[in-house]
Amino acid sequence: MRIGIEIGGTFTDLILLRDGRAPVTLKVSSTPWDPSEGALLGVRRLLDEAGVGWDEVQEILHGSTVATNSLIERKGVRLTLLTTEGFEDVLLIGRQEKTRIYDQFYQRPAPLVPREAILGVPERLGADGEVVQALDEEALVARVGRAVRDHGATSVAIAFLHAYRNPVHERRARTVIEAAFPGLDVSLSSDIAPEFREYERTSTTVINAYVRPVVRRYVTRMQDALREWGYRRDLMIMQSNGGVLPAEAAANLPVRMFLSGPAAGVAGACFVARHCGTPNLLTMDIGGTSCDIALVMDGQAMMAARGLAEYRIDGNPINVRMMDITTIGAGGGSIAWLDDGGMLRVGPRSAGAQPGPACYARGGTDFTLTDALVILGLMDPDRFLGGTMRIDPALSRSAAEPLAARLGMSAEELARAVLRIAVVNIAQAIRQSTVQRGRDPRDFAILPYGGGGALFAASVAEAMDIDAVIVPPNPGIFSAYGLTASEIRLDYTHADPGRKLAALDAATILAAFNALAARARAEFAGFGVPADSVATTLLADARYTGQGFELTVKVARGAIEAHGPAVIAEAFHAAHAARYGYAFPGQGVEIVNYRLEASVPREGVMPEPAGATTMPAPATRKVRLNGEEDWATYERAELPIGTALQGPAIVFEPTSATAVPTGWRLDVDRYGNLLLNRDRE
Repeated sequence: MRIGIEIGGTFTDLILLRDGRAPVTLKVSSTPWDPSEGALLGVRRLLDEAGVGWDEVQEILHGSTVATNSLIERKGVRLTLLTTEGFEDVLLIGRQEKTRIYDQFYQRPAPLVPREAILGVPERLGADGEVVQALDEEALVARVGRAVRDHGATSVAIAFLHAYRNPVHERRARTVIEAAFPGLDVSLSSDIAPEFREYERTSTTVINAYVRPVVRRYVTRMQDALREWGYRRDLMIMQSNGGVLPAEAAANLPVRMFLSGPAAGVAGACFVARHCGTPNLLTMDIGGTSCDIALVMDGQAMMAARGLAEYRIDGNPINVRMMDITTIGAGGGSIAWLDDGGMLRVGPRSAGAQPGPACYARGGTDFTLTDALVILGLMDPDRFLGGTMRIDPALSRSAAEPLAARLGMSAEELARAVLRIAVVNIAQAIRQSTVQRGRDPRDFAILPYGGGGALFAASVAEAMDIDAVIVPPNPGIFSAYGLTASEIRLDYTHADPGRKLAALDAATILAAFNALAARARAEFAGFGVPADSVATTLLADARYTGQGFELTVKVARGAIEAHGPAVIAEAFHAAHAARYGYAFPGQGVEIVNYRLEASVPREGVMPEPAGATTMPAPATRKVRLNGEEDWATYERAELPIGTALQGPAIVFEPTSATAVPTGWRLDVDRYGNLLLNRDRE
């Protein structure tokens, strides 16, 4: 028995899975002031509805936004950054790029640690890791003491020059600090991001130090509450790489948790792709606040490009391995507004959980994407959240009036325009994830989830010329389901930048991978996992000699043993051609990083499909998507396996609804998935 808990900006989703039995699902309002409050209350309600006790629960898995929120809202702790003396300004100088290149008034986000709290320590390592200047321990203690006294620092980030080559000074500094200042939290760059590029490594370490005490308090609060209620196992936390870790291990490196929520849904999509025979999926998670886009190829999630740590939170680069997820402000709570030129826009500002869209009757007055769906008839007020929460269409119309009047539109025309803009915004995000990276979106099926994903899927598919959509069971809580299908996973890195492959042999390369594998087995043993249960995947970051960016390629141990470094070079040439459209097979290739993915594979549980055996007669409702027309309506639980029907239709279920426009066909497969296919005739 597994429970998944995923906290979103508007709702907290929960699912309880048992072999051979239908899942129990629950959707409760999120509590932004303390995310654990809604999650814990939701778990108790879920168990009550399922009629089971805490002693029957084998595993609880959690996708948490606490690290992300702490950084975006600047609610981390006061910290000091220790660098090699003379390199105190690395974090402030950063990279000379602008995220908004045409904004003449652009201001870089303020650093997480003020300049006066960035302190240089006498020490120096060479580029190959040799000690050039010994660590001055007396100066180290004096500088940390000053940071604690003058700045109130409770956390320390240490990023010494070339520590990725040799962590000896960073580790000794931690030992000295912990002895002199018990209780002070210490984060090392050599533990968190052991790769070259000082700015990205320093930024990642600072972020970890900034949020770790906050995350540890949150995780401890969750664990203590669950133990008090009778749950005796470890709480498992989702990471940005799509794997889970015991709470204590995850809280030690919270910088790996920034995609904890979105990654859960993609992990579930990977399981569906492998289990249902559709290896290439384009995931589309539309919740109350945002829309997350990701790719699954051959049953595996695409990971973020390395380069210069292109993934950023609030302007801060994060250099850890994570799923490649594109996020835009296009959720149910996204607010429609007019810009300075009088153009209609949708998002990124959101009504959130409180007050939420106008139709929630919680005091919200802004016209949102959800209100547009209500006016168009794509949402049924009597069926929202399975009928447990009533929404008011009259309030949606009231919210539409001021904006519609300014634009000279009716409420219905405004709602259609808002929906079209949202679809175009989502399609643009998909192009960014596919076309701009050398991939054809028509090679993928869309897998929508989140409360709104299945309502938009067919419209987005038409905009992208995609013919297939797969709507999984319980799409509104699919991210919570993805948690239950996730495996324990960790990523390991050994940096060796600038080593030309032509100068290496198979033994040297395998020795680097073997050292990473030994680290993985030792760490997993601490989780109680036997060494023979740990599966490993070998990867290498490579680039052409003199090139400034690298690509990550997968390599096989047997191929390296048989053919040596040439295997990595060939894989890199192929990856370069796929990404950029060309390659230089005659040019030298150099290795930058050795990587190893370690995981404990396990079988997820496909939710049991509904047990309906006869096709019900449909009801109808007025939908105003293209004028006003009657759409057939069905309850998903009443559709038997093998059902086939033509649009226009809406399939309702407690946590979501699926729109099947005219020109689309719906079939129910043996797993209970809704398969939408576009008629080309």
